[in-house]
Amino acid sequence: MARILIVDDSIVMRKNLAAILTQGGHTIIGEASNGRQAISQYTELKPDIVTMDISMPIMSGVEAVKQIVKFCNDAKIIMISAVNQKKMVFSAINNGASHYIVKPIDPKKLLSIVDELLSSPDDEVIPRNLEAQNTQQGFDIENIEGVFIITFNQFLGLKDHNLLGMAIRGLMFINPLKVQFNFNEIDQLSDEILEPILRLSVEIKDANGTVSYSAKSTEMQQKLIKWEK
Repeated sequence: MARILIVDDSIVMRKNLAAILTQGGHTIIGEASNGRQAISQYTELKPDIVTMDISMPIMSGVEAVKQIVKFCNDAKIIMISAVNQKKMVFSAINNGASHYIVKPIDPKKLLSIVDELLSSPDDEVIPRNLEAQNTQQGFDIENIEGVFIITFNQFLGLKDHNLLGMAIRGLMFINPLKVQFNFNEIDQLSDEILEPILRLSVEIKDANGTVSYSAKSTEMQQKLIKWEK
C-alpha cells in the first residue's frame, strides 16, 4: 500500500481523493493546497505517490512537478486534470509526471493507476524531462466538434508510445469516444512505431468508440488499409 500526498486547492476534492484512496487501503500522509506547499511537503514527507491538481494559486501543478522531479528523479506523480487541460497535462508529463486522470474521478481507475505505479520499477516510469533530453513530442491532440484528432509529425518515435497510450486511455471515459489518427505529415513509418499506435485503435473500438485514419502518402495509406483488413 502507498503513502500518498494529495495536492489540490479544493478542500472538497482533497476529501474526495482521500476517501477513495483510504478505502483502497492507502495512507494519506499529507495534503497541500498549492504547488509551493506540495514541494515543501514532498521534501519533508517523501511520499510514494502524489496526486497533483493542475490549476492552483501561487504555483501550478505543472511547475510543482518540475521542482519535485529535480529533487527526486523517480517521483511518482498522478496529474488530476479537467477535460480542457490536455496540453497542460502533456507539459506535466514531459517534465516528469507519471500518469494522469481526468475529472470527474473514477475511483476504480484512480486505484488502478496507483497500483500500476506501485508495481512499476522506476526504470519503467515515463522518462523524465523529455525536453531536457532534446526530444520533441511526436504528436498533438485537439478536439474538433467532439472528435479527438491526433496529428503525428516527423518527430514521432518509440518515445511517444507511453504518452500517447496514457492520452487515449485518459479519454476512455467519453462514450462514445471518437478519434482520428492523422498521418498527413508523415511519408513513411516503420512497423515498430506504427503497430503499437494502431493497436490503440482496437482498445478504442473495444470501448465502443470509433476510429478513422487520414494519410497523404501512398505508403502510409497502404499500411493503414492493410491494418484494417
